[in-house]
Amino acid sequence: MNILVVFPSHIEAQNYTIPQSAHSISVDVSGVGVYNMVYNLTKMLTTQSYDILICAGIAGTFTREYSCGDVVRVSQDIFADIGVTENQSFLSLADMGLEKYDDFPFSKGWLPLSYECDDFHSVSGITVNQITTSEQKKQELIEMYNPGIESMEGAAAHYVSLREKVPCVHIRAISNKVGDRNKHNWCITQACESLHAAINRIISKIECNE
Repeated sequence: MNILVVFPSHIEAQNYTIPQSAHSISVDVSGVGVYNMVYNLTKMLTTQSYDILICAGIAGTFTREYSCGDVVRVSQDIFADIGVTENQSFLSLADMGLEKYDDFPFSKGWLPLSYECDDFHSVSGITVNQITTSEQKKQELIEMYNPGIESMEGAAAHYVSLREKVPCVHIRAISNKVGDRNKHNWCITQACESLHAAINRIISKIECNE
């Protein structure tokens, strides 16, 4: 089995060690943001055949349920800020009638992944082009989407994997609370260590299920 592990940034990929495995495991970095993930992941999946994609990064959480270093599986993601704000209300492309909520690969506007991985708590993710820094914006996003985590690439990885028909598991290790810009409160090193352990746990489980 050919497995591709994709990190959004070199910070997240740093010090990751590929485990001994009967499978062929490739590791790559997409670059931060939707455009980097869409372009580079599409190139990766169209220039070589992969049986499964593991998209792995760190993220901020909207809820107190998760602590620094906790790893969650993103079962569905959404492009949370592509659209327009009119009369203080956000409208997505589907809300505007420019696309349909259930046009493939979307389902009610979301991008769901069917790959099951019960080792981690399942959450909904949102993907943004601008990191959330204000309490007001945070509350607006919670009211609209009730998300567990926020990233800048997740929905793009879901979109590409679904379009290219490559099974994908998307995991995020919690590094901070959404809206908290005091980086003394962040735990990037701990989150990356947890992330790397989680990746290898998934690979190990794939081997056991072979």
